[in-house]
Amino acid sequence: MYKTWEELGLSDNYIFQKVMLNEKLCKKILSEIIGKEVVKIDYTAYEKVIEIRSDVKGVRLDVYVKDEEEVVYNVEMQNTDNDNLPKRSRYYHNLIDLDLMEKGSEYESLNHSYVIFICTFDLFEKGYYKYIFTNNSYNNSPRHIELKDGTTTIFLNSKGTRGEISSDLKEFLKCINGEFTDSNFSAILEKEVKRIKDSKKWRKEYMYMELLLRDERREARKQGVAEGKAEGSKLINSLHKKLIEDGRMEELEKSVVDEEYQQSLLKEYSLI
Repeated sequence: MYKTWEELGLSDNYIFQKVMLNEKLCKKILSEIIGKEVVKIDYTAYEKVIEIRSDVKGVRLDVYVKDEEEVVYNVEMQNTDNDNLPKRSRYYHNLIDLDLMEKGSEYESLNHSYVIFICTFDLFEKGYYKYIFTNNSYNNSPRHIELKDGTTTIFLNSKGTRGEISSDLKEFLKCINGEFTDSNFSAILEKEVKRIKDSKKWRKEYMYMELLLRDERREARKQGVAEGKAEGSKLINSLHKKLIEDGRMEELEKSVVDEEYQQSLLKEYSLI
């Protein structure tokens, strides 16, 4: 669902990605989630696109970083309750492994990888803040045998009430819910979100990305439709670009939801 810039919060993917570009906060958040200190972050492939086949569009991973031990972290913000998340986590682990193997790694030396979903809902409906999954044996032995394949999957639940997690991770989950408090970590996160939202550059980037996404969806729906309708889409694209170039963000947002106002702007710019 489309949100205006003013409506965005930490749980929205665009804002979260910008917060994670702050190395100090990225290290802190990852350290709180995995339960051990992350000392250094490598942003070389931050918004990673993994190509599966040359004729198929690549898969983009929201936050993809490595630490000082070459451990890979893929972090995804998830606002929609979807039963296929466990299989998505498996898919992401496989994509990461394939990408590493293509770079020449032997399978014996594959990096340890974490796939982390930060959810605004409880996927498993057990009330826990955090669900951690590794591959274990569940035969009749009194103790589980860990496979030690180097993969860990974590689902955070921002609505959780059960389980032992750090106070700062609890504060982080509250911030995901839009509940900023007087705690030190919460105040730091709130300040960073405000800094991002005060940026005209990032506001413009967000608007442009959303418009391109809308255009892609529109074009997908219009495949096979007459070329005359496709021409109308090009006019709207031209209008959006001109409004962004002129810094007319409020008019742009209004034109997205008000077709009559959109037509008046098309005439103003002599596009029709």
